[in-house]
Amino acid sequence: MHVILFAGGTVQGGSAVEQALAKAEMVIAADSGAMAALELGYVPAFVVGDFDSLSQTALANLERRGSRIVQAPTEKNETDTELAIELALKQGATHITLLGALGGERFDHTLANILLLAGYPDRPIDIADGNARGWLLRGPGETLIEGKRGDLLSLFPLTASAEGVRTENLYYPLRGETLRFGRPRGISNVLLGKRARVALDEGLLLVIHLAIR
Repeated sequence: MHVILFAGGTVQGGSAVEQALAKAEMVIAADSGAMAALELGYVPAFVVGDFDSLSQTALANLERRGSRIVQAPTEKNETDTELAIELALKQGATHITLLGALGGERFDHTLANILLLAGYPDRPIDIADGNARGWLLRGPGETLIEGKRGDLLSLFPLTASAEGVRTENLYYPLRGETLRFGRPRGISNVLLGKRARVALDEGLLLVIHLAIR
């Protein structure tokens, strides 16, 4: 089941967001992410959080529209987005797309949401924002990118190093090189056709595909 999870950041419209919403089988919101969901015409099946960013009036309105409210304590170890991911998994999610995971007033939450991708090795979780989609590649493994010629692809290590990086059908080829954390050598590569491939021997790579219109 593909679950769309609205976090509390800004949802920027674009092709990646539209494609994700078209595949939604359930919508869950983390705290104020519920308002972004409503603005796009989606009533969340569940709204979870400590509700420091959502008024009681808004919560009552969501309940009237059919949302189930899951109250979390204010003092907790998990972020509201992490709690929403856990709830989605309990509901049977096999794929989760985060919307509103980036931007907004909380730069720290943006980083936390990106790093959450590494916290669930057995579940595909991605982030969609505007025309871009980001996901994690774990080594050893490979991923296929489907887009069009001229799209941009960036690769960022989330471990000290990502070793044995190999690419196909990208303008700047990688043939077993090592990408190192903190050195953005893998940014802004370019697709040479409708498909590209990235393989990795060891480490973690954040893969970001930006569709150029």
